[in-house]
Amino acid sequence: MIRIYPSVFSGQLKAPASHAHAQRLLFMSSIPSRPTTVRNVPDCEDVDTTIRCLEALGCIVVRSGDSCTVTPFPKNILGQIADFNFGQSATSSRIAIALAGAFGIRANCKASGSLPRRKLFPLTGRMAIRGVRFSKFSLPFTMQGRLEPGEYVFEGNEGSQFISAILMALPLLPGPSTIKLASPLIDSSFVDLTIRSMAAFGVRIEKTDYGYYVPGRQYYESPGEISTENDWGLAALWVAAGAASGERSGDVIMTELPNDSPQLYRDVAKEFPFIAQDYAELDFDASTCPSLASFYAAMSAVKGATVTISGVPQLRSKESDRLAVMAEICNALGQKTTLTADGLHIEGTGKPEYPEDLKINCHRDPWRFMSMALASSKLVRPIILDSEFTPEKIYRNFLEDFKTLGGKYEIL
Repeated sequence: MIRIYPSVFSGQLKAPASHAHAQRLLFMSSIPSRPTTVRNVPDCEDVDTTIRCLEALGCIVVRSGDSCTVTPFPKNILGQIADFNFGQSATSSRIAIALAGAFGIRANCKASGSLPRRKLFPLTGRMAIRGVRFSKFSLPFTMQGRLEPGEYVFEGNEGSQFISAILMALPLLPGPSTIKLASPLIDSSFVDLTIRSMAAFGVRIEKTDYGYYVPGRQYYESPGEISTENDWGLAALWVAAGAASGERSGDVIMTELPNDSPQLYRDVAKEFPFIAQDYAELDFDASTCPSLASFYAAMSAVKGATVTISGVPQLRSKESDRLAVMAEICNALGQKTTLTADGLHIEGTGKPEYPEDLKINCHRDPWRFMSMALASSKLVRPIILDSEFTPEKIYRNFLEDFKTLGGKYEIL
């Protein structure tokens, strides 16, 4: 457990590398005929899982500092079998399953934590009607058969990560394919990031009025070296914490962020004036910055403010039901909190209502942990979070950076 003390966040920090981008680049590096070195690879459990998946395929992965050199796995081996353990990494599971289908690799797939309970049918169901056989549609399962080209129809609210995974696989098939969106994507940034990364490996995707057109018989070509982008979403959390510390002379500057990135949070700076206000009531549409929803909720709860957060129904199906977990946390902090169709409502009391050293269960969700820790800019007394290891899934150096920028804590 870890005790979090009231803190003021201030200073300058290099933005953390994006685990989502690194996972895509590492998987793409497994496909060409020659090795690729991926630089600026973040240190986190999700990337560790991706590397284990590559090794299960037969890749040789050599880590040196923040770089990974990937020697691709042999292709077209008759009867090739991969034993995947996805741990708790949803991105690793989706991409590995799609690529195994594209190469006709038989795979034994398992996972741990909450991942077996998370929906996978939007991917496995589409693959099942295009040549891949699954023992069942949710983890754990075995799969075999080769993916076939054709039309793949997705609802826009099913998650851009499923579309990203299938996009990486379709160019490898013997004929063209289409992805049709039956409704608009809630968030296209992960798909845009995937398409841009694929272009760096020489693979072409065409955007259409209905979705995407994917020519077949394409080849991934190694760029030799390629770098992971730094993460606008994680950077936004730090800048938000600095903005919330503003009245106590806090300010956080994040450096080395890619200005031309398709990442969702690159335009999030417009939200920070709201965070800096000493508000008592606020309506916050978090559709353009969903990961800040939990930070707003945590910060509002510890200060006793009334806030309505909307536009984030997708948070119900992450590592945990993030909205339900945040409602539980806010209620524990003494604020009456109810779930809504696409968010939550906190009926603030106007003052902090929690005891010193209140123990809060973050349900092993890194975004909940980080949001509560960074809301310490508004704490009036210490709180205790359930596990100091929770951020390591996506950000192993979080507590080190937390301390660097003024965060105060004690491991219990």
